[in-house]
Amino acid sequence: MQIATGNNMLNFGYWKNNATKPLEAQHELCKLVGKIADLDSARTVLDLGSGFSAPAIHWKSQYGNTNITCINTNFQQLLFAIKLVGSNISEPKADSFSLLQTNDIRFVNATATSLPFADNSVDRIIALESAQHFTPLDQFIRESKRTLRKGGLFVIAIPVIKEVPVKSSLFMKLGILSLTWASEHYSLDYIKSVIIKEDFHINEIQSIGSDVYDSLADYYMKNRKQLRERILKKYPSYLENILYKSLLKMKEVSQKGIIDYAIIKCTINRI
Repeated sequence: MQIATGNNMLNFGYWKNNATKPLEAQHELCKLVGKIADLDSARTVLDLGSGFSAPAIHWKSQYGNTNITCINTNFQQLLFAIKLVGSNISEPKADSFSLLQTNDIRFVNATATSLPFADNSVDRIIALESAQHFTPLDQFIRESKRTLRKGGLFVIAIPVIKEVPVKSSLFMKLGILSLTWASEHYSLDYIKSVIIKEDFHINEIQSIGSDVYDSLADYYMKNRKQLRERILKKYPSYLENILYKSLLKMKEVSQKGIIDYAIIKCTINRI
């Protein structure tokens, strides 16, 4: 579920530090994740599920000495990202392993559950609002552990289900979100259990759901007329109505503590 905001970020945003528009909030989320991941001391970073690579471009502008590799299974998004960066290389083919850039950003067409990198080869692995799409989750976390160096950091920013509902009650609790929230519905307890099972140590968990969902829904309600007009230029009205109802439900279940947004920072328990 994404709001059409006319930019290339693909996250809900973090509505703090005077952020009043989606792009501002999305940049704030990138800033927060970069700070939690200690990118100022990182040299090699994997951005898993990188979308259009706007977060990686943001991090590169903030942490110039960091070498970032964007991992994405969607080759068309990688092509768009290359144009966004302003690459001067020739048009790549879909079977290319990696697309090297002159500004230290690489683009790799691969999956987070099978990373084409050597063991103990990177300082940071970040999944900014993408791990909810990775399945099986334990394979993604296992691959992250394999490729991280000793002392490296593993950071996930992810929408979560706060409690573990019986499957039959999931629809009743989430309502329309169970259909429009197009991802796996991982619970925070489940994610933590998999992380610990794969021999990571959880250094920190920040729960920021109220500064993600509630403010995003409020923004849409306040600006619905203008946003609806923009959406109807491309899509039928019933889709905007579904979006509207989904955002209302998202705020409701956030305030009830059914969903949350977690940023989890981990290190490997490696001797």
